[in-house]
Amino acid sequence: MRAAPPGLRRLAAVVLNYRTPELTLSCARALRASARPVDHLLVVENGSGDDSEARLRATVPGAAVLQSGANLGFAGGSNVGIRAALARGADLVFLANSDVEVAPGCLGRLENALLERAELGIVGPAVLSRDDPGRVETLGASFSTLTGRMRHDGVGRRVARAAPLGLREVDAVSGCAMLVRREVFEAVGLLADEYFFSFEDLDLCLRARRAGFRTACVGDAAAFHRGGATIGRRSPRRLYFATRNQLLLARRMAPLPAPLAALRGATIVALCVAHAVARSGVPLVPGLAAVARGLRDHLSGRYGDGGEDPCGSAS
Repeated sequence: MRAAPPGLRRLAAVVLNYRTPELTLSCARALRASARPVDHLLVVENGSGDDSEARLRATVPGAAVLQSGANLGFAGGSNVGIRAALARGADLVFLANSDVEVAPGCLGRLENALLERAELGIVGPAVLSRDDPGRVETLGASFSTLTGRMRHDGVGRRVARAAPLGLREVDAVSGCAMLVRREVFEAVGLLADEYFFSFEDLDLCLRARRAGFRTACVGDAAAFHRGGATIGRRSPRRLYFATRNQLLLARRMAPLPAPLAALRGATIVALCVAHAVARSGVPLVPGLAAVARGLRDHLSGRYGDGGEDPCGSAS
């Protein structure tokens, strides 16, 4: 793996919009207010089919507004921006959901972590709730090769903004706010379009690790997230993608002999059913149907948008 060259680097920020122009504007404003200036601000209008593009061109000065031409999901839409960022010569690419606002010092602290530790390829901030800024949404994620399950670290933890959390290596960070070296994309490619919504961020981090790049959560950097902006918290689609994409990720990143893989798949589905019943907030019958459809589509090799009520951005 190549070490980062010394000195200043060109940083591009990619913000994905899907029918959330007001949130996208707030995200862009926060990026523009960053203590570490953004060299290229790229807003991808992800086939919203409304007036988002015109509104963004009118209200986000200095940004390049790119039209995807169709709803490509978080992975595909973000890839439109990543390609444009790399074409503009960006050394670092920051991916942001429209419903995220970075603190002024966030980008600078993330960049410093990459400059100080050449083994790091991807870093993310402490992601806190925009509605309750003292509550953690994620401090990175862990992935079990045995169970194929992903778990966000620190969920619900209370933190004082004046108390630094430090840097900690993790298996992955959330794609709602992550900074990636150019070298990572050159080595392992872009986000995997097949996921469409969720788990493409974990997939990227695990592929990067295979190529020799490590991932870390920079706890002293903060971003504030408002989940559920583009796909509602009570939408069965969340359970559909969670089921299908966890099964896909486990198969790709931790292959097992067929009997063990089947047992692991059954465990993933059972846990998704338990979540649908007890914790998801999704109405029971549609939720269980979504889990079943996720399993069906995985077994038949059907990925992408899933064919019904597609969403545009991770939340």
